[in-house]
Amino acid sequence: MKLDVIRAREAAQGAAIGAAGAVLFLFAFPAGSITTLMHAVLGLPGPGAGIGLVLGPFLILVALTSARLSRKDGSALLASLAFAATYTLVVRLLGIATNPKGQFGSAVFIATIALFGTAAEAGLVFGKGLKEARRYMLSGALANGVLLVSYWVVVFPRTAGWVHGRDVPLLMGLCLVAGLASGYIVWELSRPLARALACIERE
Repeated sequence: MKLDVIRAREAAQGAAIGAAGAVLFLFAFPAGSITTLMHAVLGLPGPGAGIGLVLGPFLILVALTSARLSRKDGSALLASLAFAATYTLVVRLLGIATNPKGQFGSAVFIATIALFGTAAEAGLVFGKGLKEARRYMLSGALANGVLLVSYWVVVFPRTAGWVHGRDVPLLMGLCLVAGLASGYIVWELSRPLARALACIERE
């Protein structure tokens, strides 16, 4: 399997997309808002609903948009790392409060996002034999599932408690559907922009 690794220009583009996504996410979802939406408004069990239905899909949009625009291997992972690093830096510099249950802005947060980015990249690389839409959907579902399991195993036992076994099928099912949908949305919405960029490069 031949890899087409990102160059300096694509790397800068991916880092910029990740950084912009982090700032947007930070101010779009202030501390406690995700928990309130998932549990008080939608009545979903936890922990993990916010990760699988908000954080994960948002990260998919960031990471796969970077990959879609650059068409280079490594773009999704780089954008994910830039997201985690920028989010952490902004939170610490500005002293912004975050939900302690998710440990946003911590070393563990960065590690889980790195796992997410690795899974997203793996889905794109190993899915190269699929039609492009399915490839992005596979990557989105795989990355979102890895992110949720990482939170269940590493983060939530120390902050929110273990997820109940009876809630796992529902939460994982929603997580995978959200990942598939997010991957498809990236593929669908980025097609015109990807074509425009390709034309510019040819010129």
